[in-house]
Amino acid sequence: MSNSIKSDSDFRDSFLEGSARAIFVMAYADFCEQSEDCDLPTPGPGGDWYDCTPATPPNAYALAGELWAELHRLNGEAGVYSLSLRAEAADGKPVDPEEFGRDLAMQWMGTGVSWFDDHAKFPIKIGYTEVSGFTFDESAYTD
Repeated sequence: MSNSIKSDSDFRDSFLEGSARAIFVMAYADFCEQSEDCDLPTPGPGGDWYDCTPATPPNAYALAGELWAELHRLNGEAGVYSLSLRAEAADGKPVDPEEFGRDLAMQWMGTGVSWFDDHAKFPIKIGYTEVSGFTFDESAYTD
């Protein structure tokens, strides 16, 4: 684990930070792409949505908490921390919990991005959720 991870709560906080940010960035990008006259910041050609999306709102963390709970439910006693240990064993290197949260959230949303794009496979069950520009109130996008 990362040197900054000193407890289970540090791991959970970092995982939730990564997953909440991924959830919100996906919703923001969808909102901008679906809006006919969006005057919000966008990345432009070749840019990164993470660089122009406003701060992550609290309700994105609630959705990240739903992912956390669903991973626990689907994977039985394993829990998310235990899943990260499986990922660490498969890769042979420490897991960054924020990256783990981001990639599992992307996989959960069915974006085509997955933890396994850059990491070794290990047994895990991940559900699915729908996230769109309508997931958050428009005021979340105008920070």
